[in-house]
Amino acid sequence: MADASISMVLTRLGPLIEKKVRDEVSLLLNAENEVGSLSEKLKKIQEVLVDAERKGVTDPKVKSWLDKLHEIAYEIDDAVDEWEVESIRQQLEEFEDSSGSSEDPWQKVISFLESVCLCFKQTAHRRSIALDVKHIHQKLDSIAQQNENEFKFIPNIGGGVSRVFKQGESTSRFEVSEVRGRVLDKEKLMSKLLSASSEGEDDIQVISIVGTGGMGKTTLAQLVFNEFKNQTEFKPIWICVSDPFDEIKIALTILNELEISYPTNYQFETLLNCIEKFVKRKKLFLVLDDVWTENDTMWKPLKISLKSGAPGSIVLVTTRKEKVAEVMGSTHSYPLDGISDLDCWLVLNKIAYNVKREGDPEMFKKIGQKIAKKCKGMPLAAKTIGGLLHSKTTLQQWKNVLNSAVWELKEVKKDLFPLLTLSYNELEPATKCCFSHCAIFPKDSIIDVDDLIRMWMAQGFLSSSKAMELQGREYFEDLAMRSFFQDFKLFNRTNSIYSCKMHDIIHDFAQFLSKNECLIVGEVHGGQMIVSGHDARHLSLMQSQDKTDFSFFPQLRSFFCKDLEIPPDFFCHLKRVRLLSLNKLEDIPKEIGNLIHIRYLDVSECCSLKELPKTVCNLYNLQTLGINGCWSLCGLPEGIHKLKNLRHLLNLGTAEDFKYPQGFEKLTNLRTLNRYYGNKLGYLKDLNQLQGVLGIRIMDGMDEVEIMKADLKNKIFLQSLELYVERDEFLEIIEDIHPPPSLEELTFKGLRLPKWSTTLTLLRQLTFWGTKMYDVSCSLPPLGKLPFLEELVIQGVETLDHVGHEFLGMNDKTSVVPLTLFPKLKTLQFGDCWWWEEWEDISEKEEENNMITIMPCLQELRIGNCPYLKALPHRLLRKASSLQVLDFYGCPCLDERYNRETGGDWDKVSHISKVVMNGISRSDAMIYHMEEY
Repeated sequence: MADASISMVLTRLGPLIEKKVRDEVSLLLNAENEVGSLSEKLKKIQEVLVDAERKGVTDPKVKSWLDKLHEIAYEIDDAVDEWEVESIRQQLEEFEDSSGSSEDPWQKVISFLESVCLCFKQTAHRRSIALDVKHIHQKLDSIAQQNENEFKFIPNIGGGVSRVFKQGESTSRFEVSEVRGRVLDKEKLMSKLLSASSEGEDDIQVISIVGTGGMGKTTLAQLVFNEFKNQTEFKPIWICVSDPFDEIKIALTILNELEISYPTNYQFETLLNCIEKFVKRKKLFLVLDDVWTENDTMWKPLKISLKSGAPGSIVLVTTRKEKVAEVMGSTHSYPLDGISDLDCWLVLNKIAYNVKREGDPEMFKKIGQKIAKKCKGMPLAAKTIGGLLHSKTTLQQWKNVLNSAVWELKEVKKDLFPLLTLSYNELEPATKCCFSHCAIFPKDSIIDVDDLIRMWMAQGFLSSSKAMELQGREYFEDLAMRSFFQDFKLFNRTNSIYSCKMHDIIHDFAQFLSKNECLIVGEVHGGQMIVSGHDARHLSLMQSQDKTDFSFFPQLRSFFCKDLEIPPDFFCHLKRVRLLSLNKLEDIPKEIGNLIHIRYLDVSECCSLKELPKTVCNLYNLQTLGINGCWSLCGLPEGIHKLKNLRHLLNLGTAEDFKYPQGFEKLTNLRTLNRYYGNKLGYLKDLNQLQGVLGIRIMDGMDEVEIMKADLKNKIFLQSLELYVERDEFLEIIEDIHPPPSLEELTFKGLRLPKWSTTLTLLRQLTFWGTKMYDVSCSLPPLGKLPFLEELVIQGVETLDHVGHEFLGMNDKTSVVPLTLFPKLKTLQFGDCWWWEEWEDISEKEEENNMITIMPCLQELRIGNCPYLKALPHRLLRKASSLQVLDFYGCPCLDERYNRETGGDWDKVSHISKVVMNGISRSDAMIYHMEEY
């Protein structure tokens, strides 16, 4: 699959090389002809990549040719990076020289000498570029000649793989298809599990689900696991095992799930002793998903420690191999067959459905059912092909899939790779690179989507434009639509995906595509390190206690390191790295400034790190700087203004007195700035590309002019603002720093909400945190007028004593036109309003007025620690027709009033489905676990 990275790199770099080299070199060497020749060679090579890749599958010589071209593409990428970095450095020097000019004669002499030196540097830089071009030219000549003399690949006119998937068709609301064809399997397996448990033998029962990859073993185990969650006698624990079998990870997961503490400096034997001691009299339902080991010595110690549990404990194993089931000591085995052809069609069609299909629906169904039959009962195959067909809107395109030669390959009968290849080949070259790069994540990893996109950006997979993040999101949604990702977690309010996982077979496929380029190196039994891959370009190093010789990996472009001590010469071996993630550093040496290719630097959770070296400011390509959780870090280094390409500063959990030096205001490409607690709010004035969440604290020592300079109204891409006002004197000023009208979420901490809060008509979530000011009363503004508000939290407003009609946005006049107040509100929460006494109800006339609608979508009302609140607004609650949950605690007056047995007003709230008082449901007398306030 080498054509993906080659085509992507050449597509991105061809025009850049031509422009860059023509500008820099022609003055020195008159190299226009050579540059033009180089550009033409790149284009011609790109045209034959499709044919070369197809032949490279079976021809080792062609494969070798592609590998050589692959290396040259990386070499070009490195060269262009170096040219650009040097160019930026020279521009900065020129700017600093011009800005530092003086009338002093001696200063003029010094300035002249410096300009002469700069001229020599520029000449040397141009000569270096010319030599690089010559070197690359020679290598490409050799590659091109081998094609012309030996291979004679057929050009693909139009330049590579065309993208069938249309941007914008997919959406972040993508949902995984419903489980089909497993109801009977679930019932049979449940019966077998409960029967095994009731046998009451002292030995723990092990049952294995055995089936080929993609058959749905994990899905079936999840269905059963959810059933056992409702079995109060069992403690269900889920562990994804994968390969290699990590007994320490399994032991730690069991202890964590049982909420059992263990020593910090643990040994495996210590963990086993803890398990044996604390599982006594506990009946476990332990799922070990995706087990591969055939070495029974790795499982036996764990199994022995679990025997001390209560009789009837069960271990459910999923595996592709019958041998593994035997090694695990299975008392029963459940072979999993495929789902029916009809169920395959239902799975496929749910994902493939597209309203833009052109043709007879019955013909689509007829062809689709034939395709589904070829999926051989494998749900993952049906999902994958469904994702492929989603972008195909004509009958001929569906027929092409049905008649593809891929179905005739013998490999289709034993694995899914050929079918995955069918979908993979439809991707753009850049999207192919994005997918194969995911092989760097360990199996079963939870992948943060925004972070994944920043990693793709760092590798150059996304075109250099203002919309790289949007492009990355579109690539992700394309891959998600094709079922390359699963287990999505969505933001409630926006339904956009923020995290996902990869099926283990999809992960295997990504590793297959990346060949030896992506390595995950971990600790194996005995502390030995698995190190290999001189050609590795992406490396994840996990939990090793041994020193690693990084000279084994000279080509690295990505390096993830978890809980590993870094040797002093570490940075000397990472000169090509683009992405660097470290989390156990106490100090960063100045040599990091030599890693000029870095675009993504993450040192989050380095709790002892006190400062970043000034040489970080020499990383001119840096796009992402992650310092989350670096609470000892004093601030950003001087010279930060040099990082013109910085787009994301991830700084949650940094110190409140974190310093932002002069020049920070010049980082106008910033898209992410999680929080800004600096004194110089004026630094934010021109940072108008900020997106997502921004937290600001208005602190002592700020003056009005500085606060006004923040110019929040022009931050039109912000979705969420967290604004903290420390002093009452600032409230009048706050009224004048109106945030952008496009804001969707607001968290405000202060004495009272600003008046402009009711003008943010797109607001979906509002949280108001009060401050302790006992001598001033507080009232709530007419928030009921906000048309899209879905969640409202009023927390810690100790000056609140009365909530009246103004909160709803009602006036005293009887409404003669339809009026809807809080039209979209779903959740309303009050907490720690210690002096709140009255919530004014609407009148009987207002309740009966059909022209007035109040909180029609309200589902949950939660009140906590409001001890003086006397009563709820009964008529208002009846008006809120969708209310399902009323939950309050720490409210003794309400406890007394609405007690089911003794309260006088129970009948006023009894129409609500679930009424919870102090954690106890009064509707059904069952324990209800309240959400944390």
